[in-house]
Amino acid sequence: MEEQVYISEEGMKHILQVFDPKDPHKNILWTTNYRMELPLRVRKSGAGSEVPITLPEQFKMDCTQFAKQPALSVKRNNKWITRTYQDYYNESLQFAKALIAYGISEMSAVNIIGFNAPEWFISFMGSIHSHNLPVGIYTTNNPDACFYVSEHSECELVVVDTREQLNKYLQIWDKLPKLKGVVMYNDDIPKDGISEQRRSQIFKWKDFLEFGKKPELLNQVIERVSKLRPGNCVTLIYTSGTTGNPKGVMLSHDNYIFTVTQQRKKYQFADNEVMRIVSYLPLSHVAGQLIDIIGSCRWGAHIYFANPDALSGSLINTLKEVRPTVFFSVPRVWEKIYDQMQLVAKSNGAIKTKIATWAKSIGKEGTFAQTHGLKPPLCFGLADKLVYSNVKKALGLDQAKYMIFGAAPLSPVIREYFLTLNMYLINAYGMSECGGVTTLADPLHFDKFDGFFMNSTGKTMEGTELKIDQPDQDGNGEICYRGRHIFMGYFKDEESTRNTIDKDRWLHSGDIGKLDNKGNLTITGRIKELIITAGGENVAPVLIENEVKKTIPIISNCMVIGDKRKYLTILLTLKYQLQSDGTPTNKLLDDVIQVFQQLGSKAVTFEEAKNDPIITNYLQKLIDDANTRQSFLESFPKPNILESGHLFLVILVLMEEN
Repeated sequence: MEEQVYISEEGMKHILQVFDPKDPHKNILWTTNYRMELPLRVRKSGAGSEVPITLPEQFKMDCTQFAKQPALSVKRNNKWITRTYQDYYNESLQFAKALIAYGISEMSAVNIIGFNAPEWFISFMGSIHSHNLPVGIYTTNNPDACFYVSEHSECELVVVDTREQLNKYLQIWDKLPKLKGVVMYNDDIPKDGISEQRRSQIFKWKDFLEFGKKPELLNQVIERVSKLRPGNCVTLIYTSGTTGNPKGVMLSHDNYIFTVTQQRKKYQFADNEVMRIVSYLPLSHVAGQLIDIIGSCRWGAHIYFANPDALSGSLINTLKEVRPTVFFSVPRVWEKIYDQMQLVAKSNGAIKTKIATWAKSIGKEGTFAQTHGLKPPLCFGLADKLVYSNVKKALGLDQAKYMIFGAAPLSPVIREYFLTLNMYLINAYGMSECGGVTTLADPLHFDKFDGFFMNSTGKTMEGTELKIDQPDQDGNGEICYRGRHIFMGYFKDEESTRNTIDKDRWLHSGDIGKLDNKGNLTITGRIKELIITAGGENVAPVLIENEVKKTIPIISNCMVIGDKRKYLTILLTLKYQLQSDGTPTNKLLDDVIQVFQQLGSKAVTFEEAKNDPIITNYLQKLIDDANTRQSFLESFPKPNILESGHLFLVILVLMEEN
C-alpha cells in the first residue's frame, strides 16, 4: 500500500537532532518520549488516507456543528442536568485556562480518578487544550498504585470525585513533589484532618474554574493548541498488567481520530436518529475514552452518566430510562444480564415458557436473515411482538441499534442465547496499544452463525492490516497488526516498546489466533498463557475453558493449569450472590442451589459445596463427558493429549470477580 509520511517541519527538525543511525527505528517508528512528534504514515488513497488533524481541531468542529444539542446529562437530586455541546466546549476551555493560571507546567500530566461524570470529560478535553496530558486512574487503585501512575506520568494536578479518592492522595502527597493541587468535583472538602498547607492546594470544581476567568488567558490556550500536531501524544493509558507495574501506553491525536473516523463510516445513524450512550465503564480504560469521550462527539451523541453503583444493580434502571441507541459493555455485564434472565425464565408459567421456547427456536435464524437482507422465518414478526421486543424493553435496549462487547471473551453460549432473542452482539477486539479496536464482527462477513462465528471477533478495521505470524499447521499464530491506530510506544520503557513494535511497524499483540477464508479472526489463546505439558504438548487453554463453560452453566469462570505437569487441572468457580455494593458473598446463586438439591446435596455456600463429594463427583463427571465430545477434543493439540494418558482433575476455588 502506497503511503506518504506526515510530520511538521518543527517535528522533523527535532527528529534530525536526536536521530541515531545505530538505532534508526527509535523516534521514527516509535518513541518513549511523549514530547516527541511521531511521523505518521498516511495512505495515498482509500481508508487511511484522511488528512490527520488534532483532537482540539476535531472537537471544535463537532461542538460547532452540534452546538445547541444536548451533550452531557447527569442526575442530581433525581433530576437530569444537561450541558449542550456549546457548554461542553466552553467549560473545557475554562478548565484549560484555569490550568494555565494556576501554573500547571505545559506537557505535564493531569491525573483523573473518579466515576464517570461531565467533569471527567471536561478535565480530559480541557487538559489537552492547555497542552497537558490527561491520564485516567482506576477508582479501585490503592494509594500505592495511584502513586506509581502519578509519579511515572509526572503529574502536577489530580482531579478526584470524592473524599475517598482525595484520602488516597493525602497519604502519598509528600512523595509527589511535583503535585501542585487537587480538584474535587463531587464532594465537599473535609473540614478536619488536613493541614493548612494542603487545604490551600485543594479546590472544589467551581472554585478551580475561577482561576480561568481572566479574558487574556484565552489567547494562551489558543497559542498552546496551535503547537499541537496529530503525531503528538494526547494521553497515557496505563495498562493493568498481570505482573509488574502497569505500562504507560502513549496514544496520539491521530490514533484516536483515525479509529473513530473509520467507525463513523461503518456505524451510521439517520438524520432523525440520535445516538444515546450510557457512560458507566471506567474512563481510565481505552474503550471508555474511545467511545464515550472521543467517539461520541463525532456523532453528536447525547451522553447520560449512570450512577456510581451501576454495576451493582442500578444500571438496568438507567438503561430503561435512557433507552440508549448504542450500548457497549464488557462480557461480565452480559453474563449478569444472562443470569438474571435465567432466574426470570424459571419463574414463568407453562404457557409463557412454551411461547418463549418457540420464539427462541427461530430467533437465531431470523436474526441472521434480518442482518443479511433475507426473508425471515414464518411468524418471526409474531415472535418479535410476543417475546423479543418485550425482552429488549425490559432491559432498556429496545432502541439499541448497536450492541457491542469487548475487553475480554464472552462465552459462546451467552452470545448465542442473545441471538435467539434477536439481539446481535458485536464482538470487538483490540487493546490499549491499538487505540482500543482492531477488529469488529460484522454479520455480513459471515455465511452462517456457526461455532466459528460465536468465537470470532470479525475482520480488521478499514485502513489497517492484520496478519498471523508464524502460523502452525492449524493456522494458529501470533496476531499482529499495523496502521495509523498503532500506539507511539510505552512511556519511559524502551525494552517493552522494542518487544512490541517490530522494524516493519507490526504490533505483536501476544495473542494467538487464526483467520478463516474471509479474514475473520478467532482468538485461540495467548502466548504467555500457552501451556507446555511435561510431555511437550502445547495447549491453548482458552479453547478448553470455553468448552467447559458451555458444558457447566453453574460455573462463573474457570482456568486450566498444567505447565510442565503430566496432566491438566482445571480450577472452577461457582456462581454466587453479590452484596448491594458488588462484593461477593459465600452464598451460591439460587439456580446453583437448585441444581445441587436435585443431586441430593444440601450445600448452599461455597465451602459446603467444596467439601461435598456429591458435587465434586458431579463436576468431574461433566468434565469426563466433555472429554469425549468431538468439539472438546478439537480444543487439544494433535496428537490428542488425552490419548497420551492425560486427564482432567477438577478443583473448586473461590475467586472474587469484578
